[in-house]
Amino acid sequence: MRKRLAALLPAAALLAGCSAAGDVETLLRAPQLSGESAALQKALNSYLGGSATLKYPASGDFLSPFAFGDWDGDGVDEAAVLYTADTTSSNVWLAVLEPSGESGWRVSQAIEGMSSEVESFSAASLKDADSKQLLTGYISPQGDQYLAVYQYDNGSLSTVISKSYTDMIVANFTGKGDTQDLVLALPPDTELGGVTLQLLTANDGEFRSTQTLNLGEGVYSSCAALHAGTGSDDAMYLVMDAWTGTSSLVSDIILYDAETGFLQPYRPGGMSDIQRSTLRYNDTLLSCDIDGNGTVDIPVEIDDGGTLQTPMDKRLSFLLWKDYTSTAGGNSQFGVYDSEYDLFMELPESMHGSVLIRANQGGTGWLICNAEGNTVYCEMRVVEPTTDTASGDGNYLRIANIGSQQLQARVVTPYYGLNLDSISQNTVLLGSN
Repeated sequence: MRKRLAALLPAAALLAGCSAAGDVETLLRAPQLSGESAALQKALNSYLGGSATLKYPASGDFLSPFAFGDWDGDGVDEAAVLYTADTTSSNVWLAVLEPSGESGWRVSQAIEGMSSEVESFSAASLKDADSKQLLTGYISPQGDQYLAVYQYDNGSLSTVISKSYTDMIVANFTGKGDTQDLVLALPPDTELGGVTLQLLTANDGEFRSTQTLNLGEGVYSSCAALHAGTGSDDAMYLVMDAWTGTSSLVSDIILYDAETGFLQPYRPGGMSDIQRSTLRYNDTLLSCDIDGNGTVDIPVEIDDGGTLQTPMDKRLSFLLWKDYTSTAGGNSQFGVYDSEYDLFMELPESMHGSVLIRANQGGTGWLICNAEGNTVYCEMRVVEPTTDTASGDGNYLRIANIGSQQLQARVVTPYYGLNLDSISQNTVLLGSN
């Protein structure tokens, strides 16, 4: 989920100076282990007869080499550890450990992974309601991605699925309720491109592929991202962002049809060409649940939002975020997108087409003005955290941390629907996962 900035405000003092991705990574990768983590590594080293190097995934449910859960459904939590060792190949290995004695662990079994780096590490109930399967995404030095789904049962660790992929998503698409489904986007296998989606789901006690769906042949070059959300009819929708070339993105909407048991393309009423309607040239503009209501919204770049003065026209653009799953064509949210800091600021709909945005005096941000540019409504700036929020121009509100800098806002001329509360509530850092 994208992080709405309002959630950051109560902890502003705690977040200052420690929200950068590098700082988080440093904390996660601290060399000192304690408690169960230390006990797990001790058991792993004993099993290997040497020292294991822990491998940290870049994304997923577990941003740690260690994962805990009831993998086999026996009512007792096991552990899983990602590692490499001098005594094994250069590939990452996955070990499952069982609790042993008081605060002790023993390695039950280990299995070799598919590359030397881990892209993602998650768990999901794919086969039945009791057990959990481990989903590990690997990435090669050349950028190729591979997914392995591991099953642990009766002390045996096995690979259920292993294949190349470009993205994956786990959600309850088929409505079974007690298990989740997996959708994979597979690499293009023809010169015409397109994206193949593969649906894998529980069937008669087994987890296996039940469908492949080919989309956008001759149009899509590959999948950029997959997103799942609930529509206004409470059905589960899958939104796929796809590349149509080197730098342009479009979106496709897929719905699970309970009658046929298959995923199928969904076309909102009144939309004749979904690719044309969702085309955007900013390659960072992925779909997301922008308003936090559980529905995936698709960003659309618009030309009639207002005026962007140079140099702001090089980094800002006007957007509508659209929810296409309702029968009425969906809600939309109007606002401005900053590609340099990957953030979206919602603006009142009454400003649509009658707003001018220009750089502020210090070059640290921008001013939102009336169409003529002679009335300034508010200022947004990105500055060092030590910058005084009180100045001769007025008082700034700390909105959020962006890396090692701070986003601040101040209201200059009151405008209905645009105040410090609405700015803090409706400004979203799109890069925060």
